[in-house]
Amino acid sequence: MGQRLRQSSLRRELLHYIILLSVCLIVLVLLGVLLNRLAINAGLVVHANYDERRVLDAEPGIQEARLFSHELIPEDIPYVVVDKRTLQVVEGTLDPSGEEAAIRAIQNRTAYQGQAVYRVVEREQEYVVLHYKVRSRFTLPWLRAHFPDYELTTLIIGIIAIIGIVFAVTTIFARRLQRQFDRIQQLTMRIRNRDLSMEAERSPIKEFDDVLSSLQEMAKALEASLQAQWRTETRKREQISALAHDIKIPVTIIKGNAELLSLDEQSEEHAGYTEYILNASSRIEEYVSLLIHISKTEQDMNITLKPTCLRDFAVGLIQDFSGYIGQRRIEIALDLEETVTLEPAFDHELIHRAVMNILTNAADHTPDGGEVRMAVSSSGQHVQFRVTDSGRGFTTEGLEQATQLFYMGDKSRSAKGHYGIGLTFANNVARLHHGSLQLSNRPQGGAEVTLEIPARLK
Repeated sequence: MGQRLRQSSLRRELLHYIILLSVCLIVLVLLGVLLNRLAINAGLVVHANYDERRVLDAEPGIQEARLFSHELIPEDIPYVVVDKRTLQVVEGTLDPSGEEAAIRAIQNRTAYQGQAVYRVVEREQEYVVLHYKVRSRFTLPWLRAHFPDYELTTLIIGIIAIIGIVFAVTTIFARRLQRQFDRIQQLTMRIRNRDLSMEAERSPIKEFDDVLSSLQEMAKALEASLQAQWRTETRKREQISALAHDIKIPVTIIKGNAELLSLDEQSEEHAGYTEYILNASSRIEEYVSLLIHISKTEQDMNITLKPTCLRDFAVGLIQDFSGYIGQRRIEIALDLEETVTLEPAFDHELIHRAVMNILTNAADHTPDGGEVRMAVSSSGQHVQFRVTDSGRGFTTEGLEQATQLFYMGDKSRSAKGHYGIGLTFANNVARLHHGSLQLSNRPQGGAEVTLEIPARLK
């Protein structure tokens, strides 16, 4: 027995994600507190009340000094000296706006503007106003110059760290889920490419494992269905081939005897009957031959590739098609591009019969006075035969099913010698050459059938 796979669920995976993310964020906060403490102990950062303590310690000395001196002011603390009688600034290091704030502070004794404090120290003849901020800061001049606000700096660093942790943890879980999605995608691609022989795959996440199991069961069912369809198609081809050969023998006998009868002297009426038998026998032989070819092409019948001059090939097609048209009033047009001077390789006989089937099908759907046009082109990589007519075009059903064997959009056409074989044969020949047969309707009316094959088979 194989080792049992330990499985989780999407709910549990999400819970793991939340727990891991929470733990990482808690560790980040604790690490931030620890680093802040280490920075304070190392003297890189001072407490928020550091300047306040310095000012309070210096205040008695400022009050009791007989003469004021800037040396009484703590280092890096801006100040201003204001005359007590006139409230005019005597000296100081504050800017004009700071001086105005200092005078207001004298009137209110102390002024607070957010983190900024204006501390008033009263002397006998003057006021000394010291300005400081209640906030932590770096002690190194370079750091203080570039990052004056320690709290804002640490807040930004913290936000960046949080975003980084969220991104990292999310990426880890996203990749874990993406691997499961990739396995499902690979399995669906194999099913689409009909690669149905696959080993059982499992997923450590229950929901994904259920999807994989369903896809594998679907692949097995599809494989069984395709095998059954292949057996059915094989039997159908064998039956069609056997029936075609069985029909060919009595038709040959009938045609041979009719030819013998035509050699004897007959009345005009009997000669007409004999001619009808010969014509009908020829048509049956043609359809039997098509059926035999169809059964062979579906069994990967070998094709013979040889270089063919497209111009001569197209002209020969039109000549044969003109013979088929006979006395009908249908205009025949041939468009040859300059590239038809190339000599691509394809099976001359099969392509000739395939295009002739397309042409005759177009003629049979074109009323008298209409037009059948064939355009031949080659891009150097593909050869294209495009046949258009001025008939009613394909029905919606016809566009989907016209290449199916024995399909006839117009049921009355079977009485005219058509049995839904021609386009099926043309489609099989196109596939044999690794090409395609495309059916469409023209905007101005009429049908368009395009047979495209590679100029060289790789």
